[in-house]
Amino acid sequence: MSVNRERLGAFAAALALTASAGLPMAQAAQSRAQVTLSMWAWADRYLCAQEYHKQHPEVTIKYNEGSAVARMQVLKRAGSTSGYPDVYFDGLEQALNDARLGFATPLDDVMPQSLRDQYAPGTLTAATYQGHIIAAPHDMAAFGVWYNVNVMKAAGLTPPTSHEQIWADAAKLAKAKKYFISFASGPGGTTLEELGWANSPQTNWFTPVDNTGNTWRVTIDTPRMRAVTQAYVNAVRGGGILPDDAFHPVSGKAFGAGQVAYAIGPNWLGHYVIEPTYPKQKGQWSFAASLPSVGWWGGAVYMVPPQSQHIAEAKKLAIFCSTSPAFQSKVGTVPSFRGVHNVAGAFQSDSWYANPAQVAKELKKSALNTGKGWYFAPNQIYVDAQAGTHLLHMVQGSGSVASELAKMQSEVVDNLKLVGVNVK
Repeated sequence: MSVNRERLGAFAAALALTASAGLPMAQAAQSRAQVTLSMWAWADRYLCAQEYHKQHPEVTIKYNEGSAVARMQVLKRAGSTSGYPDVYFDGLEQALNDARLGFATPLDDVMPQSLRDQYAPGTLTAATYQGHIIAAPHDMAAFGVWYNVNVMKAAGLTPPTSHEQIWADAAKLAKAKKYFISFASGPGGTTLEELGWANSPQTNWFTPVDNTGNTWRVTIDTPRMRAVTQAYVNAVRGGGILPDDAFHPVSGKAFGAGQVAYAIGPNWLGHYVIEPTYPKQKGQWSFAASLPSVGWWGGAVYMVPPQSQHIAEAKKLAIFCSTSPAFQSKVGTVPSFRGVHNVAGAFQSDSWYANPAQVAKELKKSALNTGKGWYFAPNQIYVDAQAGTHLLHMVQGSGSVASELAKMQSEVVDNLKLVGVNVK
């Protein structure tokens, strides 16, 4: 998902926020000291930098578009003590990995219990490393069903309420060869993981053995995981489910031609992808939070690296971006912080949809479908890559579901050990 999120950066231009003209000397003496912070993020997160500067004019924020982690790794290897961002944005699924690399400052002191209680259940669990909260969540990308009301009617379908219904719908569509289903990230890491967390009983891949963040149990290859993965592979091979997602050619062409009946994807897919990419399909799309145990792909988070030269002020900015009503009212992602749900931009009626009020209601409902018991691994980048590779092998027929899951389990365990993680 992190790849998809970074592609959303095309929807937002990079900018630098600069301080206003210098204050008269007498006024400056009475004001707070001027501070310049560096923030790395993507998409419409620049709006947070703008809003924070508006409310805190003594703070200048230099905003950069893109991911900061790769750059920070280069700086760290070079032994540099400067050039790091003060606040950076990353996928929640990468938070533990970022902490393991040494790029996370605990935020416990700026997140009192009264604040923590207002986050969606499970959100902060995934942002906890060695007993400390190391990230301020921005959004929760709960999976749901984005569907084209016209195509659904023509195909005789209703929004699925189970994965079994998805497989049945795929078989029906495969026979007609006129309409299709787009699924998560196609044969990518997110798809294979979604098959694990979104089915009942849930198949949890990673379980922390203690709160050190260094000892884990890995259970990727299980009978349940083999069963749901085989069902997906059969549906793709049969032609009812497209072999990629909305960001890639096959699904992109089908979306543009009005051939996608529904897409299983995150709750931000409509606002950030379908609506801006296919504006002529106004009045055709709706959303349903109808799948049980949908879990969540974590959304993204704000983090403060210990290399920041302004840690105290950077922590304030991170918490502001996570909890600010003024900022969260301007973006289309579903906030993890429920304290802003009454003003969240994601829950405001959008006239582009077929039934604006219903979409807003269902998006808010999706905020209740948070992950329970699902953990991301401390080497999630590697896990995502291997999941995508092995699922592609399954779909292409170069490896069976059983053999590919077994290989992936072994590879992930070996990689965890390689980076210093104990596996039970």
